[in-house]
Amino acid sequence: MADFRSTVIERFTGINLSDVKETIESLREEARQAEFNEEVLTERMAELELALEDANWMRLMFESEHEFTRDGIRKITDLARMMYIKNPLINRAVLVMSLYVWAQGVSVKYKNRDLNKVLQDFWDDEKNRTELTSHQAQMLKQVDYEVESNIFFVFFTRPSDGRVRVRTLPFDEVAEIVSDPEDSKTSWYYLRRWSEKKLNKATGRTSTKQRKAYYPDWKYTPKVKPAKIGDTEVMWNYPVYHVKTGGMSAWKFGVSQVYCAIDWARAYKEFLEDVASLMRAYSRFAWKRITKGKKAIAAEKAKLATTLASGGSSESETNPPPVTGAMAFLGEGTDLQPMQLRGAAISAEDGRRFLLMVAAGVGLPETYFGDVSVGTFATAKTMDRPTELAMKERQTFWTDVFRSIFNFVLLQAMKANDSPIKKLGRIEKTPDGDEIEETIVWNSGVNTMLDIDFPPILEKDIQAAVQAVVTALTLNGQQLTLLDEQTATRLILRAMAEDDVDEIMAELFPDGETVPAGRGEPSPTPGLDTPSTATRPPMGNGKLTPSEALVKEAARKLIEGIRSEMAKVADGNR
Repeated sequence: MADFRSTVIERFTGINLSDVKETIESLREEARQAEFNEEVLTERMAELELALEDANWMRLMFESEHEFTRDGIRKITDLARMMYIKNPLINRAVLVMSLYVWAQGVSVKYKNRDLNKVLQDFWDDEKNRTELTSHQAQMLKQVDYEVESNIFFVFFTRPSDGRVRVRTLPFDEVAEIVSDPEDSKTSWYYLRRWSEKKLNKATGRTSTKQRKAYYPDWKYTPKVKPAKIGDTEVMWNYPVYHVKTGGMSAWKFGVSQVYCAIDWARAYKEFLEDVASLMRAYSRFAWKRITKGKKAIAAEKAKLATTLASGGSSESETNPPPVTGAMAFLGEGTDLQPMQLRGAAISAEDGRRFLLMVAAGVGLPETYFGDVSVGTFATAKTMDRPTELAMKERQTFWTDVFRSIFNFVLLQAMKANDSPIKKLGRIEKTPDGDEIEETIVWNSGVNTMLDIDFPPILEKDIQAAVQAVVTALTLNGQQLTLLDEQTATRLILRAMAEDDVDEIMAELFPDGETVPAGRGEPSPTPGLDTPSTATRPPMGNGKLTPSEALVKEAARKLIEGIRSEMAKVADGNR
C-alpha cells in the first residue's frame, strides 16, 4: 500500500520521495548538530566573552598605535574595580599597600609660622579632610592610586583670602586629555562629560541633564583664556591636577597597578573552584559496603532507605540515618569500609604557582597573602628590601604630590588681598611663549622649608641603634677623638628616629657652638648648662609637642652620659 501511494505521488508531482526522505533526515541531523553546538556555546560563553574582551583590548591598543584608547582604559579600570571588590587576593594586595603607606599617618609643617598657618588651615578644612587630608580619605586615595591609577584633583579658590578647597573628578567622567601639539606630555585641558542631577524641592522629582566642559591643567596659564572651545565652556576657575601611575611616561592616562595580576588571580580562583568541585564529588560516597549477590544488594538497599521517601508527612521516621559514633551490626559476608581517596585527590597547594604570579604582579611576597610559613620577613622589624622600597616609593610619591599641592595653595594665598603671607614675598610673572609662568619670589630670610614626614615603615630597635652610636663615640672606653658634641648629638637624634632633628638641634645648640673633638674636659654647652635656653622662645609654632619635649630630654640625658664617659676617660689618661 505504501509503495502504491509513493508511486502515485511521484507520478502526479514528479517528486522522488526517496530524495525527500534523505533530505529530511539530513535536516534532522543538522538540527541535532545545531542543538549540540548551542549547548557547547552556552557552556563556553563566559570564556568566549573574556576572549573577546582580550581581543578587543588588543585591537584598541593597535588602533591607537602607542597606547590604549580611552575606551580600552575604561574597560581595564572597570575590571580592576570589580576584582578589587570581589577577589580576596587583589583586595588584600591593595589593602596591604594602603596600610604600609598611611596606617601611621603623616605630618606636614612649614618652618615659617605664617606659611604653616596657611598650610594648617588648608589641612584642617573639613571639606578638604573629606577629600584628602583625613586618614580615611588618604586610605581611599591609595585605593584609587592602586586600582584606577588616575586621580584628577580639582581646586576651588576663594579670591578674597585665597582659601583653597580640593575635590576629585570621577575617572569615568574625564573623556579626553588635550595636550600641547608640540609636547604630548604637557596637558592643556581635560574634557569632562557628566550627568547633572538636580532635585526639585517642591515636587521631590529629580531631573537629569547631560553636560560637558573643559577644565584647564593647573600649570597651563595662557595669555589668552577663551571662554569656550567650540560650543563647550572652559572652567578657568577650577584647574585640575592629574596624578597618574602605571603605563608609560608618554601615555595620557595611567593603567591600573593591579592589571597584570588580574588574569592570574582569576586563574587561581578557578583552580580552587575546580578543587572544591572535585572534593564534593569525592565526598558524595563516604563508605563502601560489599555484599554477595543481586538479592543481597536489593535487600541492603531496602534497609538503608528511610521512611521519608514514602511521602507520609504524618508518620515519624522509623529508619533514620546513623548519627556520629553509631555502631554498625553486620552479618557474615558483609564488608563495610571507608572510601579510599588516597592518590585520587588534587591538593589545593598545587595551585601555588598561580598565587606566586599574583604576588609578583602586585609586588608583594607570598607571605602577605596568608602563609607565614614560607618566609621570615613578615614582622614589624624586618622586610625584604624590594618590598620595603616599594612602600617607600609610594610615600615619596605622595610627598611630591603634597608638595605640589601646597605650592599651589601658597600661590593662591599670595594672590589674595587678605592673605597673611602677602608681606613675605611677591608673585613674579614671566612670559613663556603663549603662556605666563607665575612663581613666588620670597623675601630674604623667609624660611620656606617644608617638612612632610611619614613614620618609618619598619620599627627600629632604638636602644641598639643609640648604643651603637655611643659605643662608636666613646670607642669602648677610649678617649673621644672622632666627632664634636654637636655632630654626636645629631647622630643620636637620628638613631632615635626623630623626624625634626634640625629644630631640636637649634634648641639644644642655640648659638651653634660645638665642643671640638679630642678635648679632655668639655666646657659647658650653650643651651644645656647655661640659662640662655630657658628664656629663648621655642622654634616653629612657639611650642614643643610632647613627643619633641621627650626627645629633647632624652637627648639631653644621652649627652650628659657621653660627657660623663668622656670625663672618666680624661681622668684615666692624666
